[in-house]
Amino acid sequence: MEGLQELLQKTETIQKINALQEQAGRTLFSWPVLTGKDRLKRAVRKYLLRQQLPPADHYSWPNALLAAGLSQVQKGVRDNRSEEVLIRYYDRWIKKGMPLYYVDNAVNGTALLDLYESTGRKKYLDAAETLAAFLREHKKDERGDLLYRTRDGADIYADTVGMVCPFLCRYGLLREESAFVKMGVTQIVHFLDGGMDEKSGLPYHGFNSRTGVKYGCVGWGRAVGWLMLGMAESLAVLPENTPQFPFIQGHLQNLVRRTADFQRADGSFSWLIPAFEGPADTSATAMIACAMLAGIRRGCLEEDWTAQVAAAAEFLLSCTKNGRVEQCSAECSGFAEYPQRYGSYPWGDGMTLKLFGMMEEV
Repeated sequence: MEGLQELLQKTETIQKINALQEQAGRTLFSWPVLTGKDRLKRAVRKYLLRQQLPPADHYSWPNALLAAGLSQVQKGVRDNRSEEVLIRYYDRWIKKGMPLYYVDNAVNGTALLDLYESTGRKKYLDAAETLAAFLREHKKDERGDLLYRTRDGADIYADTVGMVCPFLCRYGLLREESAFVKMGVTQIVHFLDGGMDEKSGLPYHGFNSRTGVKYGCVGWGRAVGWLMLGMAESLAVLPENTPQFPFIQGHLQNLVRRTADFQRADGSFSWLIPAFEGPADTSATAMIACAMLAGIRRGCLEEDWTAQVAAAAEFLLSCTKNGRVEQCSAECSGFAEYPQRYGSYPWGDGMTLKLFGMMEEV
């Protein structure tokens, strides 16, 4: 871990992470930013097509990843500024009655549990309970797999594993409600059974649980990141005597090895993991590095991947400018719909901040 500590102690690192932290605290409240074109599209759908549209959601997964980054920094350096931002952010949501639209909203769960543990205020545990109840009642397929979008009757996404499983496992253990732990573990096991490419060892973006057909690209960067995070962060809280623990651990070890083979010379991972000559993606790089570090901390990886984490962190720092992380791939809109646009987005900023917060905690 010495290499990580040396990187953290550099003046440039401290300055960049401080700027990233400040900007994340502002973006948390302002995302999503609707352009004139976005507003026009919403108006057409709402008033001309008579479609029911949810309001702009400031508590969806991009905001939640920013909150996760701020929460991890707060844990790593006992930073009151980040905690104050999170208190203001989540108090506003609680006051609004916590409207919930999609599985994406559950990404807020781990930050809420962090806030409950750091402040002792029961309202944050109650908010986490609301999220857990939402997932319990959310539409699932015949096997109990959460549907990322209810209109997709049996399509299962890798994203869901990272978004909900660590929260469900942690919440279930905290409240001694095994049904939530079982739900979290089930999502992981079923995806590993149905969503992996046998030849490469990398995941597809998802699969149809009725037909068994797999969809999306093999090794899309953020799908790899979501899956690895879901596995590593769930293992971080699950007792080792959990029956599925060895199965998940073995798959995580294998996936880390396969993914590490595709790390580029500059420490980055491509938007599509095997695409060495394609664009690098800071969001995928940060997510994969966070998962590796979580696995290292839990002691559930056979090899020491600290050098790979450090290389990824160096790359992310090189892309961090004026409080934002550049070279992040744009939002995906479905299986095999990966816009080749790169810039600064909350999912790159939040996951990079989380990585450096984890390094501080180590």
